[in-house]
Amino acid sequence: MKVISENLPQPLNNQNVTLESPKDGGALLNTDLKKLADDIYHKSEPPELEQTYSKPLTMTVSKIDMTKTVDDFMYELGIATGELYMPGGSVPKAVEKMLSPYDALLSDIKNQAPSLAYKNWGISINQSGALEATGTITDFEKEFLEEKLNDSEELVSTIADFKSNFLKYIVPENRGYGRYDVTADNFSDVFDFKEMLESSRSNNDFKKIWEYETNWLKLNDNILSQLKRNAPSY
Repeated sequence: MKVISENLPQPLNNQNVTLESPKDGGALLNTDLKKLADDIYHKSEPPELEQTYSKPLTMTVSKIDMTKTVDDFMYELGIATGELYMPGGSVPKAVEKMLSPYDALLSDIKNQAPSLAYKNWGISINQSGALEATGTITDFEKEFLEEKLNDSEELVSTIADFKSNFLKYIVPENRGYGRYDVTADNFSDVFDFKEMLESSRSNNDFKKIWEYETNWLKLNDNILSQLKRNAPSY
């Protein structure tokens, strides 16, 4: 009997699957991951199954390529969500630690240059880790502010902590902050820490209940607002 090989079922290839970043955000990504997770090949030899093989995934998600199982990916996503958004996370905690040295700095600036209290200026961090004064100020005022900013070691350190943790945890997170393209190269153009601190101060009721000087709900809103204004989206 002649057998036509092209009609025979072809064996499954144990090959990586490339998942393109979904346009509709996290919900669609999770749906696609579930489909891929269900793609399980059972190698059988009569009369019973001997092995179960789960196919690894190669995923292309926005800015990164990574080969991980679904469980690995979801675990990292959960960790990133806590670190970015929750009050005990490294990003909100960095902002909480900024407020005291920032207020001390403002008091010093107001004593020495009262007119700056009424001017529109901000605080960014450059690629080398130094703080920079931004906004509609003169060169002399910029030089004065940057000297004061960088003399505050605690403020420099806490803003650097914010930067390193933010860049680390938006890698696996694609539903909120991770929808925006923020890197070490453009970070200084995205975030104004003076605006961030002023907009996220707790009121007395919040402080009484939570014992935080900063309100992480307002903080999340401000970070997202600055991302929408200043960072390209995927």
